[in-house]
Amino acid sequence: MIDILNLSKSFGKQEVLHDISLNVQEGEVVCLIGASGSGKSTLLRCVNLLETPNAGKIIVDGVDITASFNIDDYRTKVGMIFQSFNLFPHLNVLKNCTLAQIKVLKRSQKEAEEIAYENLKKVGLSDFATMNVTKLSGGQKQRVAIARALCMNPKILLLDEPTSALDPELVGEVLDVIKDLAKSGLTMLIVTHEMSFAKDVADKVVFMDQGVVVEAEHPSILFNAPKQERTKAFLARIVHQ
Repeated sequence: MIDILNLSKSFGKQEVLHDISLNVQEGEVVCLIGASGSGKSTLLRCVNLLETPNAGKIIVDGVDITASFNIDDYRTKVGMIFQSFNLFPHLNVLKNCTLAQIKVLKRSQKEAEEIAYENLKKVGLSDFATMNVTKLSGGQKQRVAIARALCMNPKILLLDEPTSALDPELVGEVLDVIKDLAKSGLTMLIVTHEMSFAKDVADKVVFMDQGVVVEAEHPSILFNAPKQERTKAFLARIVHQ
């Protein structure tokens, strides 16, 4: 579903990603882990073309997205969940979930609302449809953001540290929703600092450090028997925090 080939990205003289190659199979859940500043979020933003790579290719569902193509059409197929929710504060929950459906996918109001309710039910918020999003907790806002992304029927969901802006007691409710999505067979690429979550849901865990992929393995191997010294040192620091 996603093939990243020899990808590099710099901001000025600082190279943030160096010669990254990685693949995500259809229906696979891949978690990116590593210290802050290791390039995880930049890699995710390159896959959604929020950042333009300097070199390399990203092939998604057979299409080279680093070549010329319809970016708006592409983004209807690739949902993005941000750390800070990015909801429309002047709209209620339901309208947050129907706006793009109507404007981009050209669905009728009735169809868009039916799909919105269906996805709000998946995240446990169908009773909150008429509430203004500013009245919601952080966990509820993130669940609305997930429902909104699902309303577009994406082939891929990208999640950039979806729990990092949440109070600790709200993290679980969002992770539970993502775990359910993982079981549904949706292809997901997730940047996370939640190691136990990565162990539970990922088909593959990718450890990044200083802009390179150091190790990519099944979680049972990466967490229990990492091969690279940099991976071992990172996991040792995490365990002792």
